[in-house]
Amino acid sequence: MTRPEDAAELARRRAAERRAQGAYADDLEGLEIEPTDGASAEKLLEWSLVEPDPDAVYSTRRLGAPITAAKQLLLRGLRQYLGQLVAEQNRLNIHLTMKVLNLESRVRELERELNERQR
Repeated sequence: MTRPEDAAELARRRAAERRAQGAYADDLEGLEIEPTDGASAEKLLEWSLVEPDPDAVYSTRRLGAPITAAKQLLLRGLRQYLGQLVAEQNRLNIHLTMKVLNLESRVRELERELNERQR
């Protein structure tokens, strides 16, 4: 059994072994992602919207067409329910994002006032 603290290293090692065997077509060698100080307000609002793509529901297995058809049939049958869930989640995400943005604005204003008082 793998300990949680060893799981990431084990996953990296197994991925490297599989990549060496040709399991992955991507070459991510040397890829670096620059850290950011934080997400902009526009990016937070963009990320707050859930927009599932029904065309992304498919099976990648060999002879997966029947599985894809079954998944799409389930999706069609649950469309109203899933639409309501997505709408509720979007409302919550937008309200929480706006609350965070408002709090950030208030903190900036209070910090500005504090700096003015200290001068």
